[in-house]
Amino acid sequence: RMSAQVGTSLLMISVIFSLSNAWSGPVILKNLGLRTRAFSKLSQTFHRTALRGAGVLGVSASASASTSSEKCTLTAATGKVQDFINEINTGYEEVHTKFEEQFWGTKMALKDGTHLSSGTAPPNYSVSALTETKQRMEDFLADPKKLERTRELLKGELSPDQRKVLTLFERTFKCYIMENPDAKALREEATKIEGSLESERNKMKLGATIGGEFKEMSSVGLRNRMRTDDDEGARRACWEGLRSIGPFVLASGFVDIVRARNRMAKALGYADFYDYKVTQAEGFGKDRLFTILDTLESGTRALNAAARERLAKEKGAMALEPWNTGYAMAGDVTQKMDPYFPFERSVEAWGRSFAALGIRYRGATMDLDLLDRKGKYSNGFCHWPQPAWVRPDGAWQASVAHFTSLADPKAVGSGLTALTTLMHEAGHAAHFANVEQASPLFAQERAPTSVAYAELQSMLLDSLVGDAAWRG
Repeated sequence: RMSAQVGTSLLMISVIFSLSNAWSGPVILKNLGLRTRAFSKLSQTFHRTALRGAGVLGVSASASASTSSEKCTLTAATGKVQDFINEINTGYEEVHTKFEEQFWGTKMALKDGTHLSSGTAPPNYSVSALTETKQRMEDFLADPKKLERTRELLKGELSPDQRKVLTLFERTFKCYIMENPDAKALREEATKIEGSLESERNKMKLGATIGGEFKEMSSVGLRNRMRTDDDEGARRACWEGLRSIGPFVLASGFVDIVRARNRMAKALGYADFYDYKVTQAEGFGKDRLFTILDTLESGTRALNAAARERLAKEKGAMALEPWNTGYAMAGDVTQKMDPYFPFERSVEAWGRSFAALGIRYRGATMDLDLLDRKGKYSNGFCHWPQPAWVRPDGAWQASVAHFTSLADPKAVGSGLTALTTLMHEAGHAAHFANVEQASPLFAQERAPTSVAYAELQSMLLDSLVGDAAWRG
């Protein structure tokens, strides 16, 4: 079922994918409920590696389907274990959903009381409510008593699934518990400043002065015009408009966030906040990450230098200026390709491509906000107010996903850019719609979920848009 409202400023689509219906053309998407094949195998391999690195021995969504239907005869001891697992699952699901509803409402600048595809209609969307619900969710995960109880239960009699779930609980709680009270206070301070900065950034009047007239544009619109406008003066004005974001956020609390975050991380024994985040998500620190990235940079440095030299030789030295490089590399090609990628065909392209790949959504419900507009968060993302999981009675809980793209149908090149974002975020939605485990904590994107693991499916799928065979 797809219901859509299309206007000059907003495209909001609520989609429910069914396993039984057939694909029926360019407007109504009825079936993406097919079996995963090569996509699933790639996911399984990476998922096993990621979970082992996090200390969780498990398998991927598709590989674990058989385990979800196994029946175990529980002893009195394992019955108590299951009661604890159920309590954590239910409690987390509640605080997670409340936070994600606020995240979507504030990022999309929704009006208070706007109905979501899940059927809920929060009475208000606000930065203060977002901060409050985020703190409540993190407090739930940062309760030392939950970690203590988890470790006690891990020493006793458990079914294989219970041990898997409790091991994940332990890993997750350790990512949020801060035994140092100063660190906890600093984290709360940073969260408040983050909310304040986000509120100010949403109200920032962004745009460019072109031909003596200020034209309000989002960061997406500015970047797109830099790639396609034939007038170098207009491109430079757009670049300066983008560049104005830096001083604005610095004056609105960003430096204070960095200070609070780094002080918090150091109080916990990390080099800085980035080291803390990398370690929690990937299982290794920033020194190891930078070693990997330095190898990549050094291995491609000569290639990049040669490419810049060639660009300057072919298009002139001015092509290396930041407001000209994107245009010099893509401007003419982007304009020629634009008629072949109108954004109104993007949903069809997504549906047909994923169906042909055999990617299923298993009854997921989705809120899609696909057009760029004033007040909307200017970056694509996909979040899950309802994680997919297998409930204690064996019933499948389908996911609810919120994801966004940033198309401007009137702008040259916007259709192709927005389609790439759509394919990427739809890849995230498909990935997490298929996590078939006995806790919603397996199907959320925060630590200890690996960023590399979370991005694997989405980047594979958005790469299709640049593939000659797919375009043909």
